[in-house]
Amino acid sequence: MKMPRLALAISLFLAPSLAAQEPLEIVATVPDLANLVEVIGGERVHVKTMVPPGSDPHSILPKASLLLKLSRADGLILMGIDYEHAFLPALLEKTRNRKVLPGGVGYMNVGARIQALEIPENLDRMQGADLHPRGNPHYNLDPENGRIMAQAARDLLQGLAPQWEEEFAARWQAWDTEAQRRIQKWEQWMAPLKGKKIMTYHSSWPYFAKRYGLDVVAQVEPKPGLPPSAKHLLALKKQIRQEKISLLIMEPWYSESRIKSLTQEDLTLLKLTITSGVDGQSYLDFLESIVTKMRLAHGLPAKGDPLPEAIAPRMQITD
Repeated sequence: MKMPRLALAISLFLAPSLAAQEPLEIVATVPDLANLVEVIGGERVHVKTMVPPGSDPHSILPKASLLLKLSRADGLILMGIDYEHAFLPALLEKTRNRKVLPGGVGYMNVGARIQALEIPENLDRMQGADLHPRGNPHYNLDPENGRIMAQAARDLLQGLAPQWEEEFAARWQAWDTEAQRRIQKWEQWMAPLKGKKIMTYHSSWPYFAKRYGLDVVAQVEPKPGLPPSAKHLLALKKQIRQEKISLLIMEPWYSESRIKSLTQEDLTLLKLTITSGVDGQSYLDFLESIVTKMRLAHGLPAKGDPLPEAIAPRMQITD
């Protein structure tokens, strides 16, 4: 028997639309944000990443494939603080998807919530080719900022799909509980390294260093984005000896041959990526791997003494 037209119309109006039950299409600029959206969104989200794991974000080009991702997205979550300056502004100028534009319902700039470090006093290009006028954008390397990133991911999803608000909140809370447990553990593991002098190739590590009390006393780049000259390398060699610097952190996309003269010193070279996702590594596991490698590089065991089990339960998420 056929349903009367009025009853059919009412049932269609009251029933959730098919589209509302489809997963949200979210574009995350970096793997860290993608992982957080996936954990908090669960089966309610489908996430695409713009910067591949293990890649230099400053080398990404505004390709048509990235524009296509934006055109089909319900939401966009980005690092901000000019982290994506090489590709995202050009893509946002071209997209017709209003949801992912600044001010749109699906636009989430996490950097707007971060207390940035290293904000330049002036914008003189003589300071370097990779100048960030709003401050240093590598805040994801401080796990407390990771908690802010997770909150932003939760807020984005809740704004796009309020019907799943409680589910997103529960998943975020489970993640945050685990994050706090690990942060306390990492504080303990890194305590012996407080005050240690280190050198970095690029200025990617001020947030990590501040969190754990490391002293970044030199950088291989004389200015952000500029390769070192022979004169600068010679000055660094003298500084390594005088200040007994034992560790150099360098991203894998920089040339090791360029710093050959430095590695001939009594210096440990530690190659680290600045985002997660390599081999499917989660954001929290990525941070733990950095802490572990930092300890090993300083001659310490991979892990510190275990924390009491009662400090915090391990994360459990049930569907």
